[in-house]
Amino acid sequence: MGKVSAFTLEGLDLWFNSSDHLPPHFHARKPGRWEVRVFLLLCADGHLAFEKRWPPGRPGPRAQERDAILRATLKHRAELLQEWEQKVLTKEKR
Repeated sequence: MGKVSAFTLEGLDLWFNSSDHLPPHFHARKPGRWEVRVFLLLCADGHLAFEKRWPPGRPGPRAQERDAILRATLKHRAELLQEWEQKVLTKEKR
């Protein structure tokens, strides 16, 4: 597992899973509340492309949290993609 270095958001854990699957994404978690996968290449102005991982049947990120994740993702997308390649892809996958 590799912590996201491109940016931080107060109250959230952000990381890449080692040897994870495509498409490029990172995980965001508000401890004890929710966890989502954020898909780097699918995010666009006004649209956070994410999948809620946990908890089932309970809400994920609030609108304010989604907006903060989206703004940071769009601002730092190039850095996030470099991190994805360095921290996730193994030489065999490249």
